[in-house]
Order: sequence, then C-alpha cells, then structure tokens
Amino acid sequence: MHVFEMVVLIVGIVVIGGLIKSYFERNNANGTTGALDDLMHDLGLSDYYSKKEVDVFIKKIEAMEQRIQVLERIATDKGRDLADEIDSLKYSR
Repeated sequence: MHVFEMVVLIVGIVVIGGLIKSYFERNNANGTTGALDDLMHDLGLSDYYSKKEVDVFIKKIEAMEQRIQVLERIATDKGRDLADEIDSLKYSR
C-alpha cells in the first residue's frame, strides 16, 4: 500500500467516524432519545443486530478515531518532537 492510499484510507475512516458521531450529537441535542434506534432503522440493521452489538461497533470506531489521530500526529511530526516525547516516556519510569 502506498503512502497516498494510506492517507486516503485514514481520511475516509475519520470522515465516516465523524459523520456517525455528529449524527448522534445532533439527535441528542434535539432531545430525541432513540438516536441509536433511528440509525439502526435508517441503515436497515434493526432486524440483524441488537443495540449491544451495534454499540460495540461504535466504540470500536471511536477507538480507531483516537488511534488515527495519533498516527496523523506521528506522520506530520518533524521528528524532533516525537523523539523528545519518546525520551520523556523512557525516563519517566
């Protein structure tokens, strides 16, 4: 996989995760209580997955977003900041 393909993949995952997150935030701000039910119905998943199963997927997406943010920080780092951070972690024990 080339660097450009990896960047496009990372951006795509972040965008999809952001859309799902904003969907839930928008519904919660409007006072609706069934945001997960609405999403499952919109996606046609209500017959296939339980709320607990979908919640597991959402938590995995959120964890992937956090990991991608770390990877983006590493990829855009000039090198010195990352080296300093690694050294501080080594010597903080």
